[in-house]
Amino acid sequence: MIQINTEVIKKLNPCNEPWQKWLIDYPDFDGDIVEFLELEKVKPHDKIWVAVRLMPRFLVEVFAIDCAVAAYASAYAYASASYASASAFYAAASSASSAAASAAYAAASEYAVYTAAYTVASASSSATSLQERENQVDALIMLCEDL
Repeated sequence: MIQINTEVIKKLNPCNEPWQKWLIDYPDFDGDIVEFLELEKVKPHDKIWVAVRLMPRFLVEVFAIDCAVAAYASAYAYASASYASASAFYAAASSASSAAASAAYAAASEYAVYTAAYTVASASSSATSLQERENQVDALIMLCEDL
C-alpha cells in the first residue's frame, strides 16, 4: 500500500495554500493512500492531485479513462435532457476524449502521464459539481484498495 505523510506530500511540491492547510489540519498524518483519500478536510481536487502522482502508472491511466468516459456520459445526458445544440455536446465529448487520449498515450515521461490524468479529471469536471469531484475520489479509493 502507498504510504502518505507530510514528508511525502512535501516532496510532491504542492502549491503553498493547500500545503499550509494540510499541515494545520493533519500535522501528524501517516497513513496509506486510501486513508488519505478519506480525509474530510482535504478538498477533493487536492486528493486527486496527490493520488495521481503517487499511484502506479497503470492505475493513473485507468483513472484518466474512467474520468473521460464519465465526462462523455455526463455531456450526453446533459445534451439529451436539455436539447442543447449538437455542437455543444460534441465539443464537450471531444474535449473529454482528447484528454483521455492524452493521458493514455502520453508515454514520454511519467510526469506527463500524471499531469494528463489530473487534467482529464479537471476537464471532465470543468462544469463539475463538488459531487462529481467526490465521485472521482471514490473511484480512486476503489482503484487503490488492493494496492
